[in-house]
Amino acid sequence: MPEQPSGNERHKLADLDRRLAEARARGKKPKAGRREDLTAASMAWRMVIELVMSIMIGGAMGWGLDALFGSRPLFLIVFAVLGGVAGVRLVLRTAEEMNRERPDADARDND
Repeated sequence: MPEQPSGNERHKLADLDRRLAEARARGKKPKAGRREDLTAASMAWRMVIELVMSIMIGGAMGWGLDALFGSRPLFLIVFAVLGGVAGVRLVLRTAEEMNRERPDADARDND
């Protein structure tokens, strides 16, 4: 049968348990704001890439149609503008998605 700890040893064990619990609690806390910052930065890059690629794809389509029909630069300009409009719509949709994922953002902004 194991030996029962004395009063002084019980006090030391309780103190050790308390310190271990504090250390575990400190270790489980996420780093303040790092994940949110990373997510915001990745969403910002996503929006930039969507906008630029939309304009580039629209311009490429217009350039191809101009080469096909020999009507330079009519289709290039029209499709580049349409690509820009599509890119802005994608950026707005991404911003709405970000707001839906963070419902507490409005409450925090109003404080």
